[in-house]
Formats: sequence, structure tokens, C-alpha cells
Amino acid sequence: MENVQVFDSPGKGRGLRAAKEMWAGDVVFAEPSFAAVVFDKGGECCHSHDSLSLLLSLPVQPSEELVKEVTEFSLDTIEKLEKARLDAKYHEVVKLCRECLKRQEPVLASTHLYMLRILSTLSEVLSYLQYFEEAAGYARRMVEGYIKLYHPNNAQMGMATMRAGVTHWHAGLIEIGHGMICKANAILLITHGPTHPITKDLEAMRMQTEMELRMFQQNEYMYYSMREAALKNQPMGMMAEPVAEGVKKLFRKQ
Repeated sequence: MENVQVFDSPGKGRGLRAAKEMWAGDVVFAEPSFAAVVFDKGGECCHSHDSLSLLLSLPVQPSEELVKEVTEFSLDTIEKLEKARLDAKYHEVVKLCRECLKRQEPVLASTHLYMLRILSTLSEVLSYLQYFEEAAGYARRMVEGYIKLYHPNNAQMGMATMRAGVTHWHAGLIEIGHGMICKANAILLITHGPTHPITKDLEAMRMQTEMELRMFQQNEYMYYSMREAALKNQPMGMMAEPVAEGVKKLFRKQ
């Protein structure tokens, strides 16, 4: 707590005051976290004093050597990914990302920056290759990692949520996609402001997904039928029930 001082206030108790001039983004104070575990001694393990079974039930922590090895492998993979993307070898990018994730997942935390980088790249390339459902899964994992790392109104958090929302939208997961786009819109309104071009585009997407979500909730079959026709750039076929012309315009070929 080198940045703050503890002082006593008569009749009010103790308080904190800044020990130096503070700027936006400075850490005021940080204390090491700790965990308290309470065991019920009525359990079978405590009665039998079988502490070994309790230890074996805990997840095995990877060794420092293994963590270092996977970290170096991840960094090397990221360099290869940059070259493969510049050469437009997108299937090679997907292969490298999957191999890297396979080694990262048992060792690195879900918030590790190298893992988030791989998830982001894999999601973007799969979206480009139009494997939207698979891309949406990796995008969701990426956002879950960012949520644990960043402030709720962080700009990078907002951009990542926007990309994940668009990926879910393209995958036909309209409910999750609309929710993510709304969340991203709320963040970017704070970080970028309502007049920024990205925020304006995001607001248009929010309105579009809101209309599509209403259609999905009213008639799921009609929603997927019109979406399929729009993706194939074909006119809508005959349906069992009439469809308003305004509803048909919800789906446009991008």
C-alpha cells in the first residue's frame, strides 16, 4: 500500500489518503488474495483421516518447465500464424491454432493472453471460411476470458464482444448474438461515444438483430427459412402463411 496512507479520524474511525498525486488508471493499492476453505469434519475422509484421498482429488498443477515450454510454443505458433495469414494460407492457420490450443488447454489458464490470442485468430479465420457455428464457440470462450481480465467498460472488451456477437449472428444464434451486440453497444457508447463510426454501425446492427430476434420469437420456422434463402441469395419460396414485405427485407445479402 505504498500509494496510500492510513489515518485516524476522531469519531469517524480509520481512513485512507493518497500518498502521492494520482492519475487515471493508477493502482491505488493492491493486496495479495487469499482463500479460506472450511471442511465439514463429519465427512468420511476426516473420520478415517484419509488425507491422501483429499490431495488426490485436487487438480494437478503443471510444472514450471511445462508452463514455460507451452508458453514458448504458443509464441512460436503466433509468429507462424502471422506469416500464414499474410500468405493467405487460412486452412494452415486453422491447423496451427488447433494444435496450439490442444497443448494450451491442459496447462494455461483461460485468461492467458496467448490462449486468448489463439482463440481470437481461430474465430476470425473460421468466420472468414464461413464455419460460423464453430467460430462462435471459440469467440464465446475468448469473451469469457476477457470478462475475467478487463473492466466491464474497457474498449478492447467492447470490440471483442462486438466481433463475437456478429459471429453468433452469422451462425444463426440470434438470441446470443443480439445479447452480445447490445452489450458491446453499451460499452462502446461509453468508450467511443455515440458519434463514432463504429458505434453508429453497431447501433444499426443492434436494430437489425432486434428485428430478427422478434421474428425468431414469433415464428422460428419462418426465421430459418428466410435466413437460408438470404444466405443462398435466392428469392423466398411459397410458405404456408403469408409474409409481410417488410419482414422479407430484414434479410439482405451482405
